[in-house]
Formats: sequence, structure tokens, C-alpha cells
Amino acid sequence: MKSEAFYQTILDLFPGLVSVVSRDYRVLYANRKLRERCGRDPVGDLCYRVFHDREDPCPWCKKDEVLREGKSVLQEIHSPKDRRWFEVRSLPFPLEDERAYLSIILDITEKKLLEEKIEKERAFLHKILEENPVLVLFNREGKISFINRTFEEITGFSREEALGKSVFELLAPEEALSDWKKHCEKVQCGIFERGVELPVRDRRGRLHYLLWNCMRVEDPEGIPVIIGMAVDITEQKRLQEEHFQIQKMESLGRFTGVLLHELNNLFMALQGYISVSLLKLDRPENIRENLERMEELIHRWRRMSQELLFFVRKRTSQAEILDLARALHRLRETLERLLGSKIRLHLEAPEGNLLVRLSPVALQQILLNLASNAREAMEGEGEIWIRLEKVELPEESARVLDLKPGPYALLTFRDRGPGLSPEALSHLFEPYFTTKKEGTGLGLATIYSLVKQHGGHIAAYNHPEGGAVFRLYLPLADSPRAEGPSEGLSLLVVEENQILLETLKDLLEYLGYRPRLARGFAEAERILEEGFVPQILLTDIRMRSGPKEEEIRKLASRFPEMKVIIASPYPRETIEKSLPELRGRLIPLAKPFSLEDLRQAVERAGGAP
Repeated sequence: MKSEAFYQTILDLFPGLVSVVSRDYRVLYANRKLRERCGRDPVGDLCYRVFHDREDPCPWCKKDEVLREGKSVLQEIHSPKDRRWFEVRSLPFPLEDERAYLSIILDITEKKLLEEKIEKERAFLHKILEENPVLVLFNREGKISFINRTFEEITGFSREEALGKSVFELLAPEEALSDWKKHCEKVQCGIFERGVELPVRDRRGRLHYLLWNCMRVEDPEGIPVIIGMAVDITEQKRLQEEHFQIQKMESLGRFTGVLLHELNNLFMALQGYISVSLLKLDRPENIRENLERMEELIHRWRRMSQELLFFVRKRTSQAEILDLARALHRLRETLERLLGSKIRLHLEAPEGNLLVRLSPVALQQILLNLASNAREAMEGEGEIWIRLEKVELPEESARVLDLKPGPYALLTFRDRGPGLSPEALSHLFEPYFTTKKEGTGLGLATIYSLVKQHGGHIAAYNHPEGGAVFRLYLPLADSPRAEGPSEGLSLLVVEENQILLETLKDLLEYLGYRPRLARGFAEAERILEEGFVPQILLTDIRMRSGPKEEEIRKLASRFPEMKVIIASPYPRETIEKSLPELRGRLIPLAKPFSLEDLRQAVERAGGAP
């Protein structure tokens, strides 16, 4: 048998506190650690008084429960005596003459302080995650594993609704689905792109424009996860568009006035050429020159009318392969009209073959903003230089500009104004920053957004000889693959205007085709009933009798392999919006068109895979 001193030594060496308390709260035993905490031997004293400096039993005491039910009880308590936390395990302890209870007590203050610190950090991080911009986590297949409160507020989808759903099915609009998937594929490969604009559609079907920063990380189990952080720029885009519309309206009066004057001049010239040609009917060889001049006048009016259509449109059309050099030359007249007679425009650009992926409207919007700012800076009088050239960006230079190395079109825009202040240079492209008394601060922010959306870069500085300089880099695009003419194509031309119908017939026959002609869709139906199967339909979405989208849809559904050429004065975006289900089968042909334009459209329709 071990002696009492042996067991006492074990209890005294125990790092925790050990006590035995009677039914009437008297301390019957305390080990060394407990005696040291009390500062004396507490045996005989009331436990609540000597342990916790209380005058009445502790409200957390489990004595009655332990003695009544004869079971062990574990709890955590905070002692008012020294403000420390303890884990107390109490259990019945039988004595010869009475029942007492034994308590084994561990000081867990450090553990509680650590838990409190962790909880504060967790609450802090939770607040950051929930109240900051949009945050969403999803896996390789697009399944959502986390969304924050901002995400819920913008989209209208609750966390319960979103978790486990595909980000592509839940959020991505159909028209932007391919862009979503392409970007996510890049992120999965470890490619980080800053500020990618991808729209989302909320529960009510409304479109929100978000600017995303997405990256791939690994979760604690080593599984790849995409973290998507975004800010909602819908309101900013709306204000930018309103600002652009205001700018357009301010210039539209001047533009249309000049346009009408030019139109009168064109008609006067046409009338003159026709009159002279009628006098030379006996000498046909002398008429050719007049006819060529008349065709050039028509082309000039075509360019001016298309510029006006682009100018009054509300939205920027989708990016397309654009010859930037030729587009600049075409816009020169427009810019000169808008700048006024007291501002001289110098344009230095190759004749053509500088292809970029950019919409004509975006280019016009960029140049309009720059020209408008320059005109105001020079108070309506001075000089502007626009220079376009091809440059090759090596890897080091491209990294500085946050671009990919390779060939770029460099557009340099310089004015003779007072230049930009240091403050303006440091905040130039920030939304709402302006140096004008009544400015919105959205003009240059719009340019910055457009250039970035098209994979480019824009920078500004002051020229040593005075004035501001803007340099725009746009990546060069590959030339579209030319399609050769196709033999034996079956063309159906539907047009209610008899003169135009006969003109199309003459043009197509000159190109070597034998089209079937229908003066309206009712006549076209009779041709089809004869067994004619068209490979190409050439028509317009508007005729004298009204809109024709429904008739075009029916024919396209009836002949799913048929391509559709829409010869119309309406812009490409309007045509595609009118017939969205025919995307990929539509070939827009802008009226008025030349023989070469018609040839290219038919060859594209006939040679497309």
C-alpha cells in the first residue's frame, strides 16, 4: 500500500487545481496549486468565498446536480476573483460520513484569449468578405461554393440558391457565355487578367456590368478554385453613355447642317453630270468619265450617311475587323466639320492594311472625345496632329504597358493647347475627374474603358513644344480569310422596289450568277413551291410594306443551310439584333453598295463553311 504522502505528492505535482467540497460548500481538500492561488490553505472555508471572492454561492455551481444525479459535469467558468477562465470537471466523491464532490480545474485563460482573438479576426474577415465588392468562388466545372452579401444584393440570388449551381447557367447572359468560358479557361491555366468586363444577369433578367479580377488558387485540400472579385460598373457605364449622347447632341446640330449643305452640293454635281451626259449621248466614250464621277459622288454620300447613322446610335457595336488606316481617312472630313474652320487637322497615316479588332462606333467615340477636349483646350483655334503607324512591342516594353508582346497599331493624337497639369496627368482616366467647370469627368474614362476592352493601352503626356499628347496602342488583327467565288450558287433575291430588283439582277448577272427574282415574299413563296432551293437569300429587313423579319425567319427555318444577305442602310448591330437567331448565317451589306461590295458579300455567303 502506498502511503498518503505518496498520493499527496502526485496531487501537488498536478498542474491543475484539485478540490473536494462538502454539501454545505465547505472546502475539505485543496492541492498545492489551489492553495497557492488562494494564498493560504482554504480547508474549512466556504468555497465560493475563498475561490471567487463571493458572498453567496456561485450561480454556475453544479454541486446539487452532481450529488443528486451522481454524474460528472464539465463546464467553463469565468472567475470574478482574478478574471481568469477555468475548465471545471466535477464528480461525486464518497466519504465515510457524507457525500462530497471533487473538482478538477484547469486554467484555460490563454486558450480563451486565443479563441477570442481568432473570433475577432474571423468577424473582421467575414465583414470584409461580406461587405466589400462582389466575391464568388467556383470550381473547374463552374460550380459555386461561396458568394458574399454584395453578390446577393446585386444578383437577387440568395446563398442557398446559388451554392452548387453553375456560374455559367446562373449568371452568364447567353450573348456573353462564350466570353465567360474563354476567360475562365485562361484563369484555369494560371493567366491573370486585370479588370475584365463580363456582364451578369440578375434574378429579374436585368443586365449588370461587372469589372472582374479572377485568379486560380488551391483550397486547403489542394483542389483548384477560382476566386472572382468584381465591382459593379453598371451605373458608371450608364453615365458614360449619357455623357457620350450629350456630346453627340451638342455636335449633331453642326454636323447635320454641314451634311445638308454637302448633300445639296452632291445633288447639284449629280444634276450637272447627268445634264452634260445627256448632251453627249452621240459620243458614248465621253460619258464614261461622267459616270465614274457620279459613282464617286454616290460613294461619298454613302460614307457621310453611314457616319451619321453611326453617330446617332446609342450603343457601341460589337468589335469587328477594321482597317484602322482607311477608317481614319474616312473620318477626316467628319472630324474637320466637328472641329470647325479655325482648327487645322494634320493626318499622317498609311492608305490601308492596318487591321485591328474594333467597332467603327468605338473608334468614332474615341476620336470624338479627344477632338472635343482638344477643341475646348485650344478655345476653338489651333492645330491637331493625328499619326498612325505600325509598331512592334518587345517583351520588356509590353510588360511595362501591361500588354502582350507583338505587333500593334499606334495612334498618336496631339493638340496645340496649354497641356495637362501634374494633377490632371495623375488622375486623367479616373471616372468623374475633370478640370472643366461643367464637365462630367467621363470622357477620358470612356476612352480608357474602350481601349482596355479592345486589348489596348492608352497613355498621356505633355509635348516639349506644348500641348497634350495621347498615345493609343491597339493589337493588330489577322486578315480575314478570303473566300473564293462559288460556282452554281442558287440565289433568291426578294425586293419590293422594282427598279432596285432589276438593278440587283443586272449586277448579279454581271458577276456570273443567275438569281431568281421575287417582288416581295408572296412571290418568293410561289417560286419556292416550284421546287427552287435557295442557298443564299438576298433581301432587306424593311420594305415599302413594312418590316420583314418574320418572313426572313420563316425562310431561314425552312432552309437551315441557307445564308442570308441583308442589304440595308441599317447598321450591322441593328440587323443582328432584329434577327438574333440567325447569328452566324447573316451577312450585312450596307446600302448603297458597290459592285465589289456585292461580289464580296455573295462570295462570303457562298464560300463560308
